[in-house]
This record gives sequence, structure tokens and C-alpha cells, in this order.
Amino acid sequence: MDSLHHEEHSQRLPPSSAEYRCSFWMLLSAFFASLAVRLLKWTNRCQYSGFAHYRRRLESGEPLLIAFWHNQGLLMPFVYFGKWGKIRIIVSRSRDGALISSLLWWFGILSVRGSSSNGGIQALRELLKIAKDGCTSLVFTPDGPKGPIYEAKEGVAYLVKRTGKPLYLLSVAYTRFRECRSWDRFRIPLPFGKAYFACSPPLCFPEDQGKDCLENLRCNIERSLIRLNEITSALALEQITHLESEYLLSSEVFYTP
Repeated sequence: MDSLHHEEHSQRLPPSSAEYRCSFWMLLSAFFASLAVRLLKWTNRCQYSGFAHYRRRLESGEPLLIAFWHNQGLLMPFVYFGKWGKIRIIVSRSRDGALISSLLWWFGILSVRGSSSNGGIQALRELLKIAKDGCTSLVFTPDGPKGPIYEAKEGVAYLVKRTGKPLYLLSVAYTRFRECRSWDRFRIPLPFGKAYFACSPPLCFPEDQGKDCLENLRCNIERSLIRLNEITSALALEQITHLESEYLLSSEVFYTP
């Protein structure tokens, strides 16, 4: 009983420096950064389209695969509706990655350190191992960590194929934001605007499909994320209504060529 209590308690402890390279001061800095992110969210009116099915599955404890473009990650922790610590995301091994890992911890999101250029194979193996536990969702930014922007890499397609889990794509657009001069043109919402979130229908891919299908799946993910961006952008520009966005995000319409 004591060992079980210790195990449950340890899941709530901050990540160790050996695992996430996060010092006490970095974790403390990330705490204040998390407050700033929450303030940005609280000062923006948020609208959600297509989230009903996705939210029900997360709240029931079902593990999912989740993907969104790298430049839209700031407010994405607020659309994770699962249990604390039951979600993992790949974060680079750089010092910036350590700060991001610490920040995400305050939202109940744990990290696997690695990238396409540093520790990527090891990170993918770790994610596949985690996926087998049957209760942890996995998150990806298909164009990260260095771009090119809005071009999906094969890693996400490979994991969708290997795990057989449903993939949900997310997007967000702001009416007021600042665009950074980084490779991904990272977007930071400004206060007193609106944030429009959208979630795609689940994209499923049988595990036993052949290798030739991997590139097709990668292209499908890329096209679908771009299409999702178009929907949130249209919402932010008031070109479509919330009801119209729900129709466009229905499984019968969204994946229609």
C-alpha cells in the first residue's frame, strides 16, 4: 500500500533534472510563465468548434494522438481535457526545450526529450513504449522542431501507423496576435481578442497497412492541418459562422477530397 501511495505521489512531483534537465529555478520561472499564459487565455474570448467527440474520449480516459502546427502551441494546453500526467509530447533537448518542458508540467503535460536532429529515434521508441500502456495520449507538432513551416514530417505518420490510435488535429487562430520572427512565425495572442479553436474528426489508419501508405498518410495529415488552419482563419476573419464551422468539421465533409 505504501509503495502504491509513493508511486501515485511521484507522478505528481516535478520532473527530475536527470530526466528533463530542469533546475528548481527553471521550474519556478516556468510557473510564472504559466501564469502569464493563463492570463492571456483568460483575457481572450474563446470559441471551440468540433471538440465534442474529442473531449468525450479524453475525459473517458481513452488515449489519443493529437497534432497541431508548431506556431500554435501556446494555448493548446487548454484544450487537453484528460487526466493530469496522462499526456506526453516530444520536446527538443535544447535549453529552450528544458524551459518548455517545465512550462508544460504546470499544465499536466509531460515531455519526452528529443527531436529530428537530436535524439529523435530514441524519443520515437520511448513514445511507442508509452503508447502501449493504453492510457497515455501523445502530442506532436508535425513541422517541428525546425521546419519548414506547415510541412509535416513522417514521424507522426509512422506513429499513427504503428499505434493504430485515432489522430485528432487541432488549430487555433486569433483576432489579435503578435507574430515572432522565428522560422515558424510563432503566434502570441494579445489580450482582449478572440481565439478560435477547431478540432478535426478522428483520422484512423490500420496498423497492418503496407509501407507504401506512409507517405500518403503524411500528405493527408499535412493537407488536413492546412485545411483546419483555413477554417480557424475564416472564423477569426468572420467569414464563416460557428455553425458553418461545425458543418465543415463533420467527418462526412472534412475529409472529402
